[in-house]
Amino acid sequence: MKTRLISLLTLALMAISAMATDYVVVTGTNVRLRLAPSLNSETLTNNKGVNIHPNKGQKLVCLGTSGDFYKVKFNGNNVWISKLYAQPVGNTSATNAAKTTNGQRYVVVTGTNVRLRLAPSTNAKILSSNGKPIYPAKGERIKYMGDAGDFHKVNYRGNYVYIHKSYATIQ
Repeated sequence: MKTRLISLLTLALMAISAMATDYVVVTGTNVRLRLAPSLNSETLTNNKGVNIHPNKGQKLVCLGTSGDFYKVKFNGNNVWISKLYAQPVGNTSATNAAKTTNGQRYVVVTGTNVRLRLAPSTNAKILSSNGKPIYPAKGERIKYMGDAGDFHKVNYRGNYVYIHKSYATIQ
């Protein structure tokens, strides 16, 4: 009787922890998984030294975060993936770090003539068309894809670009 009760409690705890599991979905292709939360860290490789990549759209268990990285479980390995290439899904603590709308997070532009950069740097080229900068409107909502230092990575009209955090807030 005692063994049966312990078994039932164990199953209940497993079910509860499965419901509370955080996940991220891979948003890039050929994404390198790191052994530590740093772009300078070694990558996950096979026995021949070739990088092992998750598939775009693959759902990974999220074990935590550190700076600009999520710690995830991939093929039995605890590894790190850049937040630039993964997005939290579901009603999880990782997702609740920012508000969601139908599962999608957004940034709202808070300034005027805000430059969208092609890389997360104030020295990076500006998104333009025919040599003229493209500026989002103040108050415009743009799909949030992650963070990179002082910038938010966003999907603006199909372009993955960066907006400085001082000119946008996550909604």
